[in-house]
Amino acid sequence: MASLNAALVSQDMTWNRLKRTEQKYLQNNYGKLWEVMAAGNVIPLQTPAATTVNFEYLPKDKKELSQFTGWLEHSLSHPTSFNKTTLKLVVGKSPKITINFKEKKDPQESRKQTPTQYQEKGTTDVFNNVLDRNKQYKDIEDMRKDATLMKDLRETFSGKTAKKNVGNHTDKIDDWMNTFFNQQDLFFMQKYAPSKWSKFEYHNQDWVKFWSDFIKKVKTNEGKAVGDYTTWNPSDIWAVYDKTKVNKAIDDAFKVDKGDPKLSKLNNLLIKLMKDSHLVGISLKKIEGNDAHIEEKNLDPKSMQLSEVLELKMSDIELQLDNIIQQDKVTTYIKFAKTHTMNINLNDKKKFGNLSFNTQIKGTAAQGGQAPVKLVEKLLTAKGSSREFSNNNSNYPHDLKKFKGQAKEWKIKYNFVKSESSSGSEWLSWNEFDEYINEFYQTKKPQLAVTKLMQIDFYYDSFKNYTTNKDAADFWIALLHLGMKVGDRFAPHAKIS
Repeated sequence: MASLNAALVSQDMTWNRLKRTEQKYLQNNYGKLWEVMAAGNVIPLQTPAATTVNFEYLPKDKKELSQFTGWLEHSLSHPTSFNKTTLKLVVGKSPKITINFKEKKDPQESRKQTPTQYQEKGTTDVFNNVLDRNKQYKDIEDMRKDATLMKDLRETFSGKTAKKNVGNHTDKIDDWMNTFFNQQDLFFMQKYAPSKWSKFEYHNQDWVKFWSDFIKKVKTNEGKAVGDYTTWNPSDIWAVYDKTKVNKAIDDAFKVDKGDPKLSKLNNLLIKLMKDSHLVGISLKKIEGNDAHIEEKNLDPKSMQLSEVLELKMSDIELQLDNIIQQDKVTTYIKFAKTHTMNINLNDKKKFGNLSFNTQIKGTAAQGGQAPVKLVEKLLTAKGSSREFSNNNSNYPHDLKKFKGQAKEWKIKYNFVKSESSSGSEWLSWNEFDEYINEFYQTKKPQLAVTKLMQIDFYYDSFKNYTTNKDAADFWIALLHLGMKVGDRFAPHAKIS
């Protein structure tokens, strides 16, 4: 039996470093593993004495990773074991080499990604051309023939007219033309007549700008600040029928409320204007294919709820927490049967940041929205007494010394979340997890350690505070409603997706 080291393991996991006979053996005996190796990437060892090998794989190849067990046991003549939960493979016993499998983005998928602000501004370009110039596009080709519209789109996707220029993405315009056409076709051609509508302005001031300032003065019925515009309102663009009349309605409604306008009065005014078809706020999402539809939200008790999830039991809601213990992954998932998903993650893995709570409608490309963090924290502690979670990364250990000083507390929290997780029996032991977190601090990735600790705190509070299946289901459903901006706390709007 040959002496084992990380260099040998690394070599046997690198397709182009294998002999032709070894490649042939792999192809004949291990299915698609050779393709995984050819498409993957063994990260160079940091030191000759390394005991860890990191292998990057494409998302589509995840199900094939377990086959490395048989191949490496054959090629190295050492026992191997694979943990599908942690995505770690251990070769040998003493010494032992640990292999970490890390997901990498498919280059083709990365090229398809378009900055969110460009997507939203592109839709605004189309709607404003329809509203301001009374354009009616009968198909995508008709849009392409409109030189003014295409100029607007090119300037948007090049970054020239963006709030923050994040590069030239004019090559992505074609990817979005189907969405842009279906959005305007569904809204204007099927729902509203563009000749009677115009872009909303409040006394010559853009609607979003006006309400972004005004909402800062608005209080809830309990006298607390509502927050910023995006916390309250998911609408990307507004359209108005009879602009003068709507301006007067707003003036009349708030003459007596200048110092302390109430959220309920504001939302009720918007509900009335929307029901009377005088004003509509539009939340815009990407459309795949031709199956576009429009939903009006927060107009009445029925539209203030997500009917698809109201009757779900806890057995219908799946908490996918394994990424807490998987390499440098920072996203955990809450799956709501076959309808919605909530992703809890760190937006930028390269620096310290706070968690975001993002929703997505299953089976579509549509993002549901982001839950306001203050409301998430309030909901999390509304029942029970556990108050461990804070969505402020500065409240968590940014260095190894501070983490070590809190190790006893983190051991209790980690073991509790592990015991409550559906796959917890396959999670790392506390000592292994402690070592795993230490590695992030030692390799200058403390932000990943902090994110995982924040996730543990969040789930610790949720499990401690919502102890029965019914209470837990109600909590996760309420959290989803926050992300989807559904409820009397949020503004009425029409969602096109």
